[in-house]
Amino acid sequence: MTNPPGGRAADELSLARKVHAACERFEADWKASGRPRVEDYLGPPDDPDRPALVEELAGLEIELRRTAGEEPRRREFLRRFPFQADVVARLFPDETEADRPPENATACPTTVKLDRPSASTPPTGGERFGKYELISELGRGGMGIVYKARDTALNRFVAIKMILAGALADDGARARFRREAALAAKLEHPNVVPIYDVGEQDGFLYFTMRLVEGGTLGDHLESFRADPTAAAGLIETLARAVEYANEQGFIHCDLKPANVLIDRDGAPRVTDFGLAREAYRQSDLTASGAVLGTPSYMAPEQATGDRQAIGPATDVHGLGAILYEVLADRPPFRMNTTMETVMQAIYCDPLPPSRRRPDVPRELEYICLKCLEKAPADRYPTAEALADELARFIQGDPIDASGPIQKLKRWVRREPEIVARLAGLGLVSLLTEVNYRFVSSTPNAAARFRVQLVLGLWAALTLLFQWLQRREWGRDRLQGAWIVGDIACLTMLLWILEDLDTPLLIGYPLMVAASGLWFRARLVWLTTGLAIAGYVALYALAGLDWGRGSLGWSQPDALPFANVFVVCLALCGYVVARVVGRIKAVGRYYEIRRGG
Repeated sequence: MTNPPGGRAADELSLARKVHAACERFEADWKASGRPRVEDYLGPPDDPDRPALVEELAGLEIELRRTAGEEPRRREFLRRFPFQADVVARLFPDETEADRPPENATACPTTVKLDRPSASTPPTGGERFGKYELISELGRGGMGIVYKARDTALNRFVAIKMILAGALADDGARARFRREAALAAKLEHPNVVPIYDVGEQDGFLYFTMRLVEGGTLGDHLESFRADPTAAAGLIETLARAVEYANEQGFIHCDLKPANVLIDRDGAPRVTDFGLAREAYRQSDLTASGAVLGTPSYMAPEQATGDRQAIGPATDVHGLGAILYEVLADRPPFRMNTTMETVMQAIYCDPLPPSRRRPDVPRELEYICLKCLEKAPADRYPTAEALADELARFIQGDPIDASGPIQKLKRWVRREPEIVARLAGLGLVSLLTEVNYRFVSSTPNAAARFRVQLVLGLWAALTLLFQWLQRREWGRDRLQGAWIVGDIACLTMLLWILEDLDTPLLIGYPLMVAASGLWFRARLVWLTTGLAIAGYVALYALAGLDWGRGSLGWSQPDALPFANVFVVCLALCGYVVARVVGRIKAVGRYYEIRRGG
C-alpha cells in the first residue's frame, strides 16, 4: 500500500532535514579537524537514505577541496562509492573519459575555479535567465532582486529572487544557501509562499516562488489600520504560519510588511522563510545587511548579534513589529540614521501606539508591546501563544499582557531620561530631608527650603522637556534647552549649599558623559562648556571678597583644586566627543556598506 500524499511530504521533509544536519556536522568537522571522511557520516550500508547522503556530502567535500586548491576526480569517488555510480556521475557531469588522468599520471598542481557570482550586472526584464523569461522587476533589497518571470518549461508565471553578487561570498556559504533554500522548499502551509526551484545560472544563485500578485502588506496597511479586529486577525493568521515554520526548525528573522504578500483573495502569505536564519551563521554577511535583518523591525538579540538568543521569540518580536506599524502608522524603531535606529532597537521601547492614534484598543496595544519586550523571556514564548492571545482579544475574552510589572518595565525603558532624572532628584530630596531632620547638628531651614524648591523646579523642567519631546518639538533646540536647564539647576543647588567641597560636584562630569547618549558631538561640547562656566562662576562667588572691592579670597581653601577640576571637565568632554565621533563614523561606514 502506498503512502498518502501527506505521508510522502513528511518523509521528504524528514530526509531533507537529515541530509542538512549531516552536511552541517561534516562542514564543521572539516573546519575544526581538517579531513573527516564522508563514509563516517552515512550510517549503515542498507540505509535507504544513503544515496541522498552520498550525493550531498560528497558534493560538499568536492566544493571544500576545490576551494582549498585541489582537483578531485570522478575515478577517486567511484572507488570510494562503487554502489552509487549514478550519483558520482551527477557530481562530475563535465568530466569525460578523456578528462580523467591515467592511474600513473601526476596531476599538475593547478587550482580549479568554482562558479562564482558574475561580475556583470544582473539581467533586466525581457531577458532570458536559464529556462525563465524575465518579465518585469517586482522589487529589490539588500540581498537581491525579485522578478516576475515565466517558467518556459512548465508555462507558468513565478516570482524569481536572484541573489546579487557578494551577498553570498564564499563557496561554503553558497552551498549552505542551496541546502537551506531546498529545505525551505519543503514547507507547505496555506499562509507561506511556497518555493518551487533552487539553482544557479550565470553565476547568480536564485530561487523561484509562487507568484502572489496582490502586493505586499505595506500596500494594504491602511485597510487593516481602520479595523483593529481585522488587524488582530491578520497577525493571528501570520502567527499560525510562523509557528508552523518554527516547528520545522525555521526562524524567519526578518518579519516585516515587505515580507508579507497579499494574494488576490486577501489572504496574507509569509515569504523568504529559512533564508535569513542561515545568514545568521555567516559573520561575513553582516555588512551587507543580510545578517542584521531590517533595523526598524529587528529584535535586540539580532541587533547585538547574540546568535544564541535567536529563536521563536525573535519571530514573535517581528510579528509585534508588524502589528505596531499597522496600529501606529510607522515602524517601532525609526531614527535619522541606521546606527541610531539600531541603538533604539537595543535600548529603548517604542512609544505606545495610542500616543500616535488614540483610538487604538488598549488590550491590543498591550499585546503589541509584550511582543516587543527587550528580553525574549518577557515576550510570548511562541508564535502560537501570541495567536491564542489575539484570538482571545477578538472574542472579547481577558488577555494576559497587561500586568503592572510589564507596564513599569516598559515605562522605564521608554522614558530613560525622565526616569533617571526623577529618580535622582527624588533621592537627593529624600537625603536632604534626612540630613535636615536627623543628621545635621545645625539644621538650616532656609537652605533646606531653597534646595527643595530648586529640586521641584528641576523636576518640573524635566517633565516639560519630556512633554515637548513626545510631541517631536524641534529636537536640536529641545536638547540644547534641556542641557541648559540641567546645568543651571545643578549650579543653583551648589550655590545654595555654599559648601563647594561636596560630592555633588560629580554632577558636572556625569552630565557631560550623559550628553553623549544623544550622539551629537556639539551637544557634548555645549554641556562641557556650560559645566565649566557654572563651576567657574561658583568658584568666583565662593572665593571673591566683595567687601574689599577688589579680587580677594575670603575662603582660600574652599576650592583647593579648582584648576584640576576644570581640566578634568574639559578632558571628559573631549573623550566623550571623540567616542561619539567614532561611533558615528562606524555608523556611516555601515550605511555605506548597506547602500553598496
